Amino acid sequence: MRGRQHAILAALLAAVVAACGGPGGEGDQGAAGKAAGGSGGAPTEALVKYYRKKANVPPAQPVEVTGVKDAPVGGLKEGTLQIGSPPQVRNVPFTMSSDGRFVIFAAAEDVTIDPSKAVMAKIDVKNQPFRGPADAKVTIVEYSDFQCPFCARGYTTLEQQVLKEYGDKVKFYFKQFPLGFHPWAEPAAIAVECAGRQNADAYWKLYDWYFQNQAQVNPQNVKEKAWGVLEPLGLDKAKFDACYDNKETQAEVKAEMAEGQSLGITGTPSFVINGRLLVGAQPFEQFKAVIDDELASAK
Repeated sequence: MRGRQHAILAALLAAVVAACGGPGGEGDQGAAGKAAGGSGGAPTEALVKYYRKKANVPPAQPVEVTGVKDAPVGGLKEGTLQIGSPPQVRNVPFTMSSDGRFVIFAAAEDVTIDPSKAVMAKIDVKNQPFRGPADAKVTIVEYSDFQCPFCARGYTTLEQQVLKEYGDKVKFYFKQFPLGFHPWAEPAAIAVECAGRQNADAYWKLYDWYFQNQAQVNPQNVKEKAWGVLEPLGLDKAKFDACYDNKETQAEVKAEMAEGQSLGITGTPSFVINGRLLVGAQPFEQFKAVIDDELASAK
């Protein structure tokens, strides 16, 4: 059945190309070049030039073609346009004809696969601390920034309304997504992850404190404030100091950011609820609509 679906889709796309005056041979391909290839050459250059004009991308903003490979639909290529510089990178998937002349700025999707499960499969929660029961019907994963004021609003909505309203029906994971223009966001993320290495309670205690006390934190006192929260919990100070000072958890922080970007996340706060993306400091009603729908589907 799947092969037949692919054949039908490929035939439809081929018909569109033909109707639009698709090239008949190598000499007719023009600026598109001979074939859609890897990270260089006429096809990708033409694609970048076209997208810059189409999306009005500023000349100084980098645009790179990555991951070009055969698409699931025969005779087509797929890849990703990366727009911007880390940590503010936006990924735009594309599907194009093999000669690089025709393009759709979207990935080919298999409608026999649950899209929410495909999203959740990209999220690594192994050995991650969480709030709520392990067998909860709904999983919320938040990508956030401790210095972001909108994230503090999202924190309040989640902690004071969502988790209290749904109790054991929801499991919550927090992922680091410190934005580059927030000077103490990444140090705070490193501190929280260092605390988590010693125990989960310390992780959540510091997570709560940073969001509840943003006005008290600056780039110079991130570590001092963290230890003021952690000391009463009996953590090993030498281990915490070594972890923080040597940025031992920075790689974990960056990996969580990269994971979020792979899901199309570019700003904070962003919430993934059973694979469904909710962006921004949304009111409780927006969370409720998605969670109620997921709970109803799970029955």
